[in-house]
Amino acid sequence: MKKKLLYGTLALLLMAIASCVFLDSVDQPASVKAGETFTITMNCHVSVADGGRSNERLIIAFLAPKSWAAAMNSTVTYTTDNDGNGSMVPIPASVIAANNKNWPAALKDRFGMGGNYMVDDLEWVAFWSTTAYNMPNGANDNIVVTINTKAGPENTQFKTGYFLGCSTEGLSDVFGANNVYKNLFKDCFNVTDGQGDLVDFCNPQIAAFTPGNTTDNDWLTISFDPSVVQTALEGMGNVYLCGTAYTGDGDTLTTCESTANTLLMPYTGKKSAITIWPRAFFKAPEGKKLKKFDFFFTDASGTVKVGFANSSTTPFPFTFKCQ
Repeated sequence: MKKKLLYGTLALLLMAIASCVFLDSVDQPASVKAGETFTITMNCHVSVADGGRSNERLIIAFLAPKSWAAAMNSTVTYTTDNDGNGSMVPIPASVIAANNKNWPAALKDRFGMGGNYMVDDLEWVAFWSTTAYNMPNGANDNIVVTINTKAGPENTQFKTGYFLGCSTEGLSDVFGANNVYKNLFKDCFNVTDGQGDLVDFCNPQIAAFTPGNTTDNDWLTISFDPSVVQTALEGMGNVYLCGTAYTGDGDTLTTCESTANTLLMPYTGKKSAITIWPRAFFKAPEGKKLKKFDFFFTDASGTVKVGFANSSTTPFPFTFKCQ
């Protein structure tokens, strides 16, 4: 009985080892414009040295902001050396990948979001081939997957992610992870010329705004969270807000002083915040509308600054809305 169990296990192991997929490279542009349809190319190959497969579907997935609605706004096709060409469609939500979860949820559990922040606003979108294939012993095939997808409307930067697998194996790790599937994360990808301030998934969210949409005549809370990443203000004592506002007619109004008017107040852990009435904070003359402002967090001297992406030279942006 033990021998039969052992031989059966070894046979399955050989079959799993011999049926491998390889994600050789991914070609993507460095940046695109908001609303633009662009092309991503996944260069792949499969190798079946023993065991073979039947009724096999190729599966790919990629990471995208939820605002893209990429499952609906993408066209995915593939070409092969030996098995012809075809198209891919979103995997139905009823198809289980692992741990009783569908493919997008299982991919998130297995691979996370690749170092991105604000992960609730990102999603994996998964596609499989409309045709199922039989893959005999010795099969080797180069596969090129072409994804045409549409960027969302916002200015965005995030780290892209990709997955390649097959339907019969799913996300099985019984015989070792990353054998029958492959995943890859790349550096920050940028969407420009879009709506609003940059939505930044790549960098820790040092600054936050409540509410996110407001006019220049509403109360606005700006919080500073140095617990997500060490900043130059570590151990510097009080933190102050230093900002410049821009009016609709092109004037600039700067408030940059170390006073009670600009002091952030601690509220939990290392976090601190300040609530401002923008028109009063920037001393906006009557009749002048504030379009936007940018700012740094500073120490009492004003020489140590923390801005966007933990930079000392690039300020955080905020654009007024609902005007």
